[in-house]
Amino acid sequence: MNDNLHPIKSNDDLVKVIGPDIKIIEEAIESGDEEKMKTVHIKMDGKYSTYVPNLGKSMYGYSATDGFAYEYIGKEGLLHNLRIIKGRLEGYVYNFQVTQNSKLNQAINVNVPVTNSNDINISLSFKDARQQIEEMPGLNESETEELKTKIDELEKINSEKISKKKKWEKVKPIISFVLDKGADVAITIMGLILQMKLGI
Repeated sequence: MNDNLHPIKSNDDLVKVIGPDIKIIEEAIESGDEEKMKTVHIKMDGKYSTYVPNLGKSMYGYSATDGFAYEYIGKEGLLHNLRIIKGRLEGYVYNFQVTQNSKLNQAINVNVPVTNSNDINISLSFKDARQQIEEMPGLNESETEELKTKIDELEKINSEKISKKKKWEKVKPIISFVLDKGADVAITIMGLILQMKLGI
């Protein structure tokens, strides 16, 4: 049995499985190499089409009955499709709404009791997140400080005695900001946001 394959039982498992694939997609897009993009596209199609309903929807060269016709997808089409696949996988990682017929959704069963210790864990997570951001080699000093400021903002929002709805309104711009910063950054920050239990 492949050691890389294991059942998805929690969001952490989801991050371990999908996070590296998001990076692979990013690298393929950044390379601009058509063959590399095609290889990655085929791999993601094979890996996720069974689990992500309508994976090919809105993509070039896709037919609901026959799947992708790779011989008709050029470089621009591959680029377009990989960006969509990346976005859809990020949606699963960041716990956006997963449709009821998704096998990933059926496999995830997370039971998190709400106790006072959660506040302590979140505080530790903010500290850990800052440390992770500091250790990311792909960020320059300015980006690192900017992201640490966003973590400070999240910590402040988390401790405010306001409704979840108001917290969510304050968090949304931060989500938009970090989703453009790459998979490592997004996974770190979104992990904090998920722990804030805002109903996302």
